[in-house]
Amino acid sequence: MVAVPPVLGRAQVIARCRSALADGGGLVLHGPAGIGKSLLLDVLVAGAGADLVLRTSPAAADRDLPHVALYDLFAKVLPVVELPAHLRAALDTALLRSAPEHPVDPLALRLAVVDLLRELAERHSVLLVLDDAQWLDPASAEVLAFAARRVVDNRVRVLVAERADGSPTTADLAPSPVTEVELTGIDADAVAELLRTRLVRPLSSATVGRVVAASAGNPFYALELGRALARHGGSVGADEPLPVPGKLRELVVDRLAPLPAQAWDVLRLVTVAVRPGLDLLPLGDPGLDAAVAAGVLVADEDGALRFSHALVAEVVAAEATAAQWTAAHARMAALVTDPIERARHRALATPRPDAPIAAELVEAARLATTRGAPATAADLLRLAAHRTPAPSIRAERLLGAARAAAEAGLTASAADLCRAVVRIAVGPTRAWARLLLFDLAGRDIVAFAGLLDEVAADAGDDPGLRCALLLRRAELAAHIGRTTEALAYLDQADVLATRADDPTLVIRSLIMRIPFAAASGPDTETDLCRRLTRHTAGLPLSEPVVYARVYLAIICLRRGDTPDAVDMLERLRHETEAAGRIRDLIMVLYSLTSAYERAGRCADARRTAVRGARLRVDVDQNPGIGLTLRAVAELNTGSLDEATTLLAQAEKADEQARDGEWAAYASGLRARVAVLRGEHRAAARLFGSCLATLREVGYTDPAMFLVDADLAESLAWAGQSDQADAVLQDARSRVAAQGRPVVTLGLDRATAVLAATAGDPRGAADTLRAHLPPTHPYPLELARAWFTLGTLERRARRKAAAREAMTESLRRYTTAGCTPWIDRIETELSKLDTQDAPLTPLETQIVDHLHQGASNRQIATALHLSVKAVEANLTRIYRKLGIRNRAELTPAPPA
Repeated sequence: MVAVPPVLGRAQVIARCRSALADGGGLVLHGPAGIGKSLLLDVLVAGAGADLVLRTSPAAADRDLPHVALYDLFAKVLPVVELPAHLRAALDTALLRSAPEHPVDPLALRLAVVDLLRELAERHSVLLVLDDAQWLDPASAEVLAFAARRVVDNRVRVLVAERADGSPTTADLAPSPVTEVELTGIDADAVAELLRTRLVRPLSSATVGRVVAASAGNPFYALELGRALARHGGSVGADEPLPVPGKLRELVVDRLAPLPAQAWDVLRLVTVAVRPGLDLLPLGDPGLDAAVAAGVLVADEDGALRFSHALVAEVVAAEATAAQWTAAHARMAALVTDPIERARHRALATPRPDAPIAAELVEAARLATTRGAPATAADLLRLAAHRTPAPSIRAERLLGAARAAAEAGLTASAADLCRAVVRIAVGPTRAWARLLLFDLAGRDIVAFAGLLDEVAADAGDDPGLRCALLLRRAELAAHIGRTTEALAYLDQADVLATRADDPTLVIRSLIMRIPFAAASGPDTETDLCRRLTRHTAGLPLSEPVVYARVYLAIICLRRGDTPDAVDMLERLRHETEAAGRIRDLIMVLYSLTSAYERAGRCADARRTAVRGARLRVDVDQNPGIGLTLRAVAELNTGSLDEATTLLAQAEKADEQARDGEWAAYASGLRARVAVLRGEHRAAARLFGSCLATLREVGYTDPAMFLVDADLAESLAWAGQSDQADAVLQDARSRVAAQGRPVVTLGLDRATAVLAATAGDPRGAADTLRAHLPPTHPYPLELARAWFTLGTLERRARRKAAAREAMTESLRRYTTAGCTPWIDRIETELSKLDTQDAPLTPLETQIVDHLHQGASNRQIATALHLSVKAVEANLTRIYRKLGIRNRAELTPAPPA
């Protein structure tokens, strides 16, 4: 290990930094050039006590190539870490360890680094060191910032040094909690000690005093001033001017001036190199030797070359002429092997339009996309456009840059590029740029509707372009509620997509029909499924293909073809994993969780939900989605208390994110918790909220989220029979209209409860028993129906029949592995073994009113029940208490 020189005048800062690192999280050092950040970094690393230190020290040239910092940090540790195959493939490709089988999904790469750090943290205490973070390549910075937000609970600390005259801009590279430490000048005694110990030729005392004052405590400034003075004898007269920090560039130039021409060539080469090292230069190169001997270049143990200070690199760059600069890039282009790096150097060595070099940049952009760096691809395509002689091709390449920037999430850059295309292009190229501008508008598409008319003027007879335009018009019409108009646009788009012979356009057009299909009836839905199946057959994975295949599986599930749905989704999960398509995989995992749950495979549902939740939390801005999925896992094979906690957190997150759909799911799951706890009023309120929110976002399919039967049953148990009846009538009409007979068993269950609460528990139990099939596409629905039957039989005072039904329900829930329901049924079975069942919360409230002398009508008004419901409850209360009328009630105890 290289010895770390002592750091003068930083004792308090070092103590603060060490304390922050000991607490975990991240530490960001920032300050101006020369203030001593890198040296302090070395001291902190040496004393951090980390088992594993991973470090990168980028230079300005590194910003132009993807994943340079990731290579520095992880290339050596990757071979010894276990990662899922699709994530390892993404990281191997990005770090140039293997040729890609598929283009790398940028999200897969980000998650690969997160998993890599988590895996390393299980074995070691890990310290990531990011020196000169202002030069990090954007692709690496995005990945590291993504990881920093997700390794808070792991033993990963991050130490960042950034050159910044004000507030730092790289704090997002460190996990929470982040401590920011600004480095200012050291005190006069420390500067004097620095000059005394670092200069070969000492300065006079008077001169030291002047250097201390002029450097303002900046160690680098002080040393450069001291070296310049040492070359002039070590002192200056009282009347002679002393160079000041504003003249520091001249001081650095003065230091470099004695170097031979070969050394300047080497310095310029190191300045433009992405990963400068001894491998670029022959051993014994005289220019290299001279630069190292002068202390301008430093050769690290691993062969990397770096400037002794970043300011030296800037001076070298500033002193280079245009010819020298292009010569350095030309020489580097001949030395490097990476095609992306070589293409950039060739382009920078030829600052004029050049068709072959532009074509090489386009190929480099393709490789960058393959490696999962669309932002780098956008920069390369922009550079390719500037090197392209033909105006029309230049516009097409700028459009390609805009698309790559949009893929990278650089919305503002993509929009700027589109506007540049619009200024120089004509015809279809200009039209596609305007369509992309429309897509970039997000939720504000109404404000950008005028772009579509401009596109129409340029579309000509191109069927693909005209189809794409019609799809946007359909999107706009649907957005403002004009369903008939949207469908008419889609009919026209279908014809043009077929003429264009573009399967992606065909599938996108069909996908846009999905929201309208179920409501239009089973025949329309079946036709859409047939068309999607035909058009997606044999196509490679893409976002629309995956979406279409998920939809086909979900329709199977909602129609009761559960095994087929599970099989389709399992195959799709394997394919999306193998292709490293993370966002697609998340969608598949959510749907597969639902399929497993309805198939009665609760352990599989839990495992898939937990995995999907982890990915959702890692990827999404709204943590409520991941929290809700974790709650699903608990409701399958876990704890009601844990599910309750998770759903309360999800509710807050969904409110902040304004995510209506997931807020509805969270409400529905909270209602299921209330059902398991016997809290019927709370369940009814939450199920009602769930159903209302789903309607607001346009979902009417009764088999989408099984809420109708549970809402009606909860309302019936809560004594709100009229509302329960209305829910059942509405649900049955939608079942008939949309072809969803699979949910009828649940509606029959709720209907039986409604009849029982109206005063006929025996008849209700007999009717429900007659409706119970031996098997059902949703095994948990059948298990639930047996539980309800047991509850009705118990109310009918037929304990043997109640015990038989409850036992059958327990057997079915046990087969499924549904822990919360197993616990609930075992509790109910234990009650059957006691002589008297306890009063329900509603019955207790009625008794309280009876003690106060209230009439049946007054009780009904107070509790928002019908008089008939009060009478039915009184019958049960009298039976439970062993009395015949209210006169026999024990008086209420005194207050």
